Amino acid sequence: MNKLFWIADDDPDDRMIIKEAFEENNCSNSLSFFEDGEEVLLKFKEAISNGSIIYPSLLILDLNMPKVNGLELLTQLKKDEITKNIPVVILSTSRSHHDKEKVLKLGADDFITKPFSFDVMIEITRDLIQKYG
Repeated sequence: MNKLFWIADDDPDDRMIIKEAFEENNCSNSLSFFEDGEEVLLKFKEAISNGSIIYPSLLILDLNMPKVNGLELLTQLKKDEITKNIPVVILSTSRSHHDKEKVLKLGADDFITKPFSFDVMIEITRDLIQKYG
């Protein structure tokens, strides 16, 4: 059974690179892309209200997004009984040790700095597929 990965990133180029890296790894998981944290929250609310609660096996979040950023979304998800156990990986341009400590303390499963090469993104997505589905 293939799993569902949700990716929230406001940069269309980053979304395309992430998608292509998963495809390069022949990922059979379903990928859903969101432009900000607000879209992710709306998707959860919609699923819950429809009674068809389908949770992602992995949620990949950028930190710096409009409306609801990755930090705010992570905080909300980890406080909610329904969503608190969903694995969350932060994939951000931030190289700040403080950002990494903060998100891990809030419950993120990992913090990965966005690579500058497509080959490294392929390796990152390969590792994510192996670890989360």
